Amino acid sequence: MVSSHFSQRCPQRLTRDALTLANALTAAAVIALSGCSSAPIVSAPQRVTLDARANGIAIRPADGTIFITDDKTNSVLSSADGKTFQPFTALPVIADQGNALSQVSIADTGSLLVGRFGFGTAGAVFDIGPNGSVSPLSGTDPMRRRLGLAAIGTGKILSTWFVKNGNAPATGGLSLITYDVSTHAASEHNLLTGLAKPVGIAVQGDAVFISDQADNMILKTSLAGLVNHAQAGGLSTSVIKINGPDLLTIDSNGTLYTKCNSTAVCRISPDESVAVIASGFEDARGVAIDPEHHVLYVIDRPKSADSGSTLRAIPLN
Repeated sequence: MVSSHFSQRCPQRLTRDALTLANALTAAAVIALSGCSSAPIVSAPQRVTLDARANGIAIRPADGTIFITDDKTNSVLSSADGKTFQPFTALPVIADQGNALSQVSIADTGSLLVGRFGFGTAGAVFDIGPNGSVSPLSGTDPMRRRLGLAAIGTGKILSTWFVKNGNAPATGGLSLITYDVSTHAASEHNLLTGLAKPVGIAVQGDAVFISDQADNMILKTSLAGLVNHAQAGGLSTSVIKINGPDLLTIDSNGTLYTKCNSTAVCRISPDESVAVIASGFEDARGVAIDPEHHVLYVIDRPKSADSGSTLRAIPLN
């Protein structure tokens, strides 16, 4: 049975236009893993020092170009070799607000999709063309602090977010943003609410994975079930308990990778078992898989705002 803390904690979050976490978990199977199990650490990864306060990372399938978001310059950087990064495009700066760009995702059109955290006033999603042109998507809620993005088709994005008012606990969810690829006019529809601090989002086929950092879990559910939540029988879900997950990536076999514990990165296998594959991170953030070279890239972002980030390349067995 699912712990009752979900339903007790979030009744004020219930909405009529989206599934709540409490309702979604009525059919859930909870995998009780208080942390990552131990496993042999893979061979020593390559480390590249970045002149950047990096956060999100993505690899373009067409040519293997690596893109990272950089809060130091409020821009996206790119690299063809994973070692030398160049400015790709700058995003609009918000006056009197720190830079905070979150996930970068690759649309099926080849453009980049980038989320801006926004600190409760300027949350946004940008469509960045191959020439570096920047187009904000209109019609999204700027009060939502945006973290994860996943393109799921032409003009369709899944977005994780949370809102926070004063000293009240944060409340978050998952929404579907649909937009016109020419005009960038967008609309946003809630798919799931009742989460605490959803960060990462990964999609493979009909499977959707959402990492909730505050509740130390990854929620697995159905994309079709989320989109068509009026269907009878409720939404089938499972919960993987993991300490402090962050942004997510998934490989072709359905294996997930994310930050875990305070200084490690974990692998979550399709059978939902969890194992540490690398440690010694200050603050692991974005993760991305290079399938051609069987490498997992991880952004390690120091706590100090004056320090640059490191890109670690972890060979995958």
